[in-house]
Amino acid sequence: MRTVGPVRVSSPARAVVDHARELHGERQRAALFIEAVQKDLASVDELTEWLSRLRTRDAAALWPALEAAATGSWSVPEHDLLELVSTSTVLPEPMMNPILTDEFGRLLVSPDLWWDDVGFAAMVHSKRWHSNGEQWDETVERDGDLVAAGVIVAGVTPRRISDKPAAVLARLEQSYRTAEARPRPPVRAIARAA
Repeated sequence: MRTVGPVRVSSPARAVVDHARELHGERQRAALFIEAVQKDLASVDELTEWLSRLRTRDAAALWPALEAAATGSWSVPEHDLLELVSTSTVLPEPMMNPILTDEFGRLLVSPDLWWDDVGFAAMVHSKRWHSNGEQWDETVERDGDLVAAGVIVAGVTPRRISDKPAAVLARLEQSYRTAEARPRPPVRAIARAA
């Protein structure tokens, strides 16, 4: 941090860490770190650097938020779903938000979770990001593009992830088994760097 005239200036990563220290909820801190990384305001490495400069006790509450951002999740509900999936004995570790193209090289929507071995996608659809008219229409159409490319898509909501996690996990596991029982679609996935 430095002072330029009457203004104190710091890097975006430092500003994120400073603001996160003022937040009281783990989910709020995770949302802040995830958004900063997703919007390319700060990298995981830059956030790590600034957390490492804090006293151990001051940084302790912020490490889980950094870990959430480092998974490649683009939202807290996506991270919640990833955490839920990690408890499965059926599902392998998924890719987070990969870049997908169909057999003709056309860009498809990036699914929140992707199982490349079987061509299966899970999408978290929240009212906050997908509920207004145009956004909802685009969401439905983009999910349809995945289905048209042969991908099995399981849509879930943040509320179901938190209220009925066992049911969500069972549905994902059944969808994975269904995807496993048919030929994998000709979709190419490229992992994104976290």
